[in-house]
Amino acid sequence: MYSMNKSSPIPLKRPILVNNHKITHLVIGRHYLEKHANYMNDAIIENLVMALDGKEFEIDSVTKDVEYFVSDIELSQKKKKLIYRLVWLFEGNYLEIIGIINAYRVRKRKNP
Repeated sequence: MYSMNKSSPIPLKRPILVNNHKITHLVIGRHYLEKHANYMNDAIIENLVMALDGKEFEIDSVTKDVEYFVSDIELSQKKKKLIYRLVWLFEGNYLEIIGIINAYRVRKRKNP
């Protein structure tokens, strides 16, 4: 569906519901390692994905028939609240996988 180095599908701790799709797996692109590896890792990304549970998101952009979403998520880490931006898409035969294009910290939220 899209071209990037990525992990094999990782089963989520529990299924989540995002835009009325039951999500059971996660695929993480390796793009974040280029600029954000000093603070970002797969475990944080999985926590960010779990925070999408039960929510509806509007499409942020479409490229070559692929719909991309951008979500700002606040997580508490080491007694600090940090905001992360997650760039993602649905994939799989039943859109049961969330593919992460990139994940990084931001200072201010773009969207709620």
